[in-house]
Amino acid sequence: MAPSRSTARPLSAALLAAGLAAVLAAVVLVRAAAAAEAPWLVAGAGAAGAVALLVIAAAVLTARAAAVGWGVALLAAEYAIFLVGRGAPLDAYAPLLGIGLVLVAELSFTACEWRGPHAVDSTVELRRWSRLALAAAAGGGVGGGALALAAAVPGSVAGLVIGAAGVVGLVGLAAWLRASTSGETQPAP
Repeated sequence: MAPSRSTARPLSAALLAAGLAAVLAAVVLVRAAAAAEAPWLVAGAGAAGAVALLVIAAAVLTARAAAVGWGVALLAAEYAIFLVGRGAPLDAYAPLLGIGLVLVAELSFTACEWRGPHAVDSTVELRRWSRLALAAAAGGGVGGGALALAAAVPGSVAGLVIGAAGVVGLVGLAAWLRASTSGETQPAP
């Protein structure tokens, strides 16, 4: 029989996910309002951020993990609207926003998972959070390096190649994390 879990455990991950999503949405909206020349872009960014918060909050409160991706995508859309309205080619805070999006997604999925019927295994969770921290650090390093190269040599092919390799690496990392954690939460036969 699985050990009993406190109800505060999934609630803490849900509150962290929703809180971080709110901070990301607010920061992007404030930056959009300060930098955008067209008010409709600020309104679009604000609308995307507000809907993203509602979707993420509903997903973690109802334990619907399938909706988490839509909420994170809406947060990313808010940032994309900000970038379009800003008109500048580079944003030095992009790697930080990417790390924030990964953390919102992972905390949201964790909040949904902890409400499920599986038993909690502390070694599995320690490995998961260690991989997440490593992925965030690597993503920040690669993103910062690509930004530094793009700023040093505008329009460089090397910056484009590093950026494309970063995207491919991110997709591969997401697939690896998914494959390595999907079997860990299943009960042993």
